[in-house]
Amino acid sequence: MSSDNKHTVPAFQRYSSIPGMLLFGTFTVVLGKVIFETEGKGRYGKVHLMAKPWFQTIGMFVGMLLCLVVFEIYRLKSGKLKEAAVTHKKVYYLTMAPATFDLIATSIMNIGLLWIPASIWQMLRGSMVVFSAIFSVLFLKRKLHGYHWFGVFIVVCALVLVGIACIKGDTGNYDKTHELIGIFLVVGAQVIQASQIIVEDHLLHNVKVNPLLIVGLEGLWGSLFTIGIFLPIVGNTPKRWGSGFYEDTIDSLIMLGNGDLLGLNIAYIFAILFYNMFGMFVTNTFTAVHRTILEAVRTFCIWVTDLIIHYGITKSKGEKWGNWSWMQLGGFVLLMCGMFIYNNVVQIPGFTYPEEKKSDNDETNALLNEDENTDSDSDEDFTSD
Repeated sequence: MSSDNKHTVPAFQRYSSIPGMLLFGTFTVVLGKVIFETEGKGRYGKVHLMAKPWFQTIGMFVGMLLCLVVFEIYRLKSGKLKEAAVTHKKVYYLTMAPATFDLIATSIMNIGLLWIPASIWQMLRGSMVVFSAIFSVLFLKRKLHGYHWFGVFIVVCALVLVGIACIKGDTGNYDKTHELIGIFLVVGAQVIQASQIIVEDHLLHNVKVNPLLIVGLEGLWGSLFTIGIFLPIVGNTPKRWGSGFYEDTIDSLIMLGNGDLLGLNIAYIFAILFYNMFGMFVTNTFTAVHRTILEAVRTFCIWVTDLIIHYGITKSKGEKWGNWSWMQLGGFVLLMCGMFIYNNVVQIPGFTYPEEKKSDNDETNALLNEDENTDSDSDEDFTSD
């Protein structure tokens, strides 16, 4: 963001964006895992875990959908009603394809979250940098330099360490086969998310609208597709396939009326909403370098929060610290180093760092930092007081 634009950013947005993004960004992941680990009485009177990844996908899309409410408030305050009505008409249809990619990727990642700890889940999402680098070259025709590929290599090494720590450590209640499947599901989902950004870049490249509108519309389409297509499909698969592949929606709704699950799901929805809002504030107020650093801090906050939950609140939730956690910590540090190198946050002697166009940097970083759709391109700043 230019220095002139930064002076127009309201004080609330300037000072709340970083803590807001970290707080709600941490809550989105931690709450998602806590919901999976919480029991409730279901359809047939049996108490069981809310292991409902497809139902949780609806929660994410509803949170995104609520961004439309915030956008309409902004539109009313800014007085751009007529202009917006014309400009935004085609966006309603162009967001359908990205929403479908997001739906599939999110659901796959939610299945993975069933079987691996939240901190490892978040770290494995760092594999996005690998696929973003490949897709930037193949589809966006970007030229990547030596330091980019060195950063990718460091990230791959880090992910191997994190994956080994997950398999070898005492990380949860699932067997090692499920943990291994969870790892591959999360990493595989990053291919789909990287594809989503390619589609968004192609369809929405010349569409300049407030990113809250794009996020909200993707939430609308995602909700409709999940409820109308995917929930009926997983509801009619063989029950023996288990959680993630078979899911009883009626059972999920009944469980919401028992125990703490309703409150947790509502909190999750609003965490998604506020994470998107504050994520956009960060994008409008700071640089891509700041965003990269914040994502690293967010990952660390997720891990610390899960440790606090386990040791300070309840042993049945959160994460424990074991011998293999040291390897995970090493993998995390290495992962952050790889991302910082890739994003040119730190420079390594011996590599050439040519001047690059801002637009190229922005689009490459958009691929890396895509998370709950907070990084859509826009010329509109959310700066109304």
